[in-house]
Amino acid sequence: MRSILRSFPTEKVKLIKKDGGSFENIEALVQTEKIFIEDASISIEEEDIIERTLPNGDQERFVVIDRGFYKGIHGIPDHYQIKVEKELRYKSSINRSSSQTYNINNQSGKINIHSIDQSINYILSANDEQLFATLKDLARSVDKDGRLEVIIDELKDNVGKKTYAEKYNEFIQSIANHMTVFAPFIPMLSEFLTK
Repeated sequence: MRSILRSFPTEKVKLIKKDGGSFENIEALVQTEKIFIEDASISIEEEDIIERTLPNGDQERFVVIDRGFYKGIHGIPDHYQIKVEKELRYKSSINRSSSQTYNINNQSGKINIHSIDQSINYILSANDEQLFATLKDLARSVDKDGRLEVIIDELKDNVGKKTYAEKYNEFIQSIANHMTVFAPFIPMLSEFLTK
């Protein structure tokens, strides 16, 4: 079988497994978002780290997002086309997507101590938080008295509660005159009705 990397500038990289094991001196073609490796005998998994040493001695680390194994065909050997992201960017995207937890209790005002916890946990992701922040920005641009902003806060505070449907309807009625502004966000808010 012929080498698919033979015509390209390759370099030696190190694979660091999630369990701490490692493989060194792996020949690879490194690109910004993809790394090609022909040695299909190596087990590469998502969240493994691929490390390369730059000519100045600095090290660059990539997180495996998708190992991209390809079965060989017509003289092309089995190989990996690994989708990667630089480790620092990957870690910062994980931190940005961290979520805030709201504990919603079936009996408001009660704290369960040495008893069965019957609360429902609903998590608003960073994207959900951004959705409500965007709605409030839009509300400020179309509603000068601030009433719409208060309704959006109430809508957000009732996510995961039985009262969300009531707050949702109140929101829909209050934006009737501004539907063209808020229409793109209605499907996202409707998803909370089923949660």
